Amino acid sequence: MQPYTDLLDALRTDLAELTSLHAPSGAEQPVIARLRDLFAPLVDAVSVDHMGNINATREGPPGAQHIVVSAHADEIGALVASIEPDGFLRLLPIGGVQPRLLEGRAVWVGGRPGVIGARSGHLTPRTEHGQGLSLADLYVDLGVDSAAEVEALGVGVGDPVVVLSELRALAGSRVAGKGIDNRASCVLLLHLLRRLQGRTLSRRLTALVTVQEEVGLRGAEVAYARLRPDLAIVVDTFPAAGTPDTRHLAYTARIGQGALITPASGAGDVGFLIPRAARDAMIAAAQRVGAPYQLAVTGGGVTDAAAAHLAAGGIPTLEVKIPRRYSHSPVELLDLRDLAAALTLVEELVLRPPTGEDLSFLKDVELFQQE
Repeated sequence: MQPYTDLLDALRTDLAELTSLHAPSGAEQPVIARLRDLFAPLVDAVSVDHMGNINATREGPPGAQHIVVSAHADEIGALVASIEPDGFLRLLPIGGVQPRLLEGRAVWVGGRPGVIGARSGHLTPRTEHGQGLSLADLYVDLGVDSAAEVEALGVGVGDPVVVLSELRALAGSRVAGKGIDNRASCVLLLHLLRRLQGRTLSRRLTALVTVQEEVGLRGAEVAYARLRPDLAIVVDTFPAAGTPDTRHLAYTARIGQGALITPASGAGDVGFLIPRAARDAMIAAAQRVGAPYQLAVTGGGVTDAAAAHLAAGGIPTLEVKIPRRYSHSPVELLDLRDLAAALTLVEELVLRPPTGEDLSFLKDVELFQQE
């Protein structure tokens, strides 16, 4: 086992590489290609399906239990919706984009640099000062003066747009940048495969990297229906509170406090309620290996677990989350110690997964019975 400080350094290095790649939903090719190449020497077989999901598999004994550990590759972003005669680009949001965070930002547009315009305060009426803009008000400036020049740059309608924000090391073990959701979990999959390399597995293991999570869990829905594993373990980053604007919330997740287990999370009619037995199995695994963990409940936010647990007639599903601040912003903030804790927990769940009896819906049913 590598020293802890070396682990954090390695996690930071790999996260910096993966977040430097631009891969909004539907245009995940750079991340998928890189992870395919990184996974290939660590597994027995690796493939990419027609949607872009990576399946990287370590074979086990014949008839062995099949475990899938998954993370999504895509980040939020936008598409070029139209090109105006004077060369400015209008945008269509992809995923949970917040327009208030985009004005005045540098962007990447299908391989070209640009900026999102910000009207000078000198040219803004005082009555409009401090007002946020809608996405319809925003535009990208590529530094040209006509639609013909935009075409000459090779930029067209439908091209992906991503805010530029490289990973920055902050104090201690904390980092901030764009795309931490969910490249952090992709890094976890990479390190899990590295840790297991050369070890004999008693189970078949697939590291699954999904696409289009930010626009409706689409890659996971397809992949889990096809793979039909005996156990799914979904890993994702998830919002954390504890900042001046969230201290009043009852939601208790914090960065720096370990892997996050959320017995309930969701958005509208889509979500995932972790059965008590599954929650207890994850807690027991964390305690066996001394991985710091925390419990929190929120009614907002979903992960691929919401698709996995409903696929193929219902797949037993566990969900391990990594808390991060400033969700869906260019400065998502993560504590690498939480990523390390999640890695340790997931490794334990893969090597010593809960049994069917451990995950039984009626396990400890007497705890729910009225006297």
